[in-house]
Amino acid sequence: MNRTRTLAWPNCYNIRDLGGLPTDSGHLTRVGAVVRSDLPARLTVEGQRALLGYGIRTIIDLRRSLQVTTEPSLVFAPEIADPLPTLYNISLEEHGAAVDEAIRQAGNRREEVYLLTLQHNQRQVARILQTIAAAPPGGILIHCSAGKDRTGIVTALLLSLVGVPDAIIADDYALSQQQLWPLYERLVEEAGGEDHVGWWLKPTATPAMMRHVLDELRSNYGGVVEYLRQAGVSATMIAQIRARLLTT
Repeated sequence: MNRTRTLAWPNCYNIRDLGGLPTDSGHLTRVGAVVRSDLPARLTVEGQRALLGYGIRTIIDLRRSLQVTTEPSLVFAPEIADPLPTLYNISLEEHGAAVDEAIRQAGNRREEVYLLTLQHNQRQVARILQTIAAAPPGGILIHCSAGKDRTGIVTALLLSLVGVPDAIIADDYALSQQQLWPLYERLVEEAGGEDHVGWWLKPTATPAMMRHVLDELRSNYGGVVEYLRQAGVSATMIAQIRARLLTT
């Protein structure tokens, strides 16, 4: 996998372009079309300029509304006068208390948490895909807090939709562990040991975890495309996303 997909935007730790990946059709995913990241609110002014210079014109924040209220996705510095991206908050956790409890019971089995999230947030998934399909020209930034779990789910769906093989999707997902680990080690040191850091903050992300999710989507729904269709993603939207993400 091309490591140059990783972007250096100051104060973002887990950010990379989804472009340059091979697909089953022989096309490549388009560079600059979709970028995945951790919380861009951390960006320095230089980082904000890098984001705009990269062509990002749409930002999709997958966090809960309470998280967004506490810490907005991105507030641009006053000295930045460029046309600013359009921000959308489409939470991937619009489920009730019963699902929250099921997720709690799943514990550190993150792949099961992902499957529960997909099962109970189909309407939200459709809204996210619709926003991507209808976005104006320019790059799209998709993020949550760490850019690993919620962002990992959505980007896996996108990559599978355009024909990127499961193994490559799983490897892209696992890059988050590599990119976030130095930040986690610093957090553990500042907290006085791993016992003082919540287990969910440990950036575990292995290829096997994402392969399991994709296998289960295939078993339970017939694959990612069928899951998306059942969620309400139309054939037109699928075609628009493929046109946006694939080279000609």
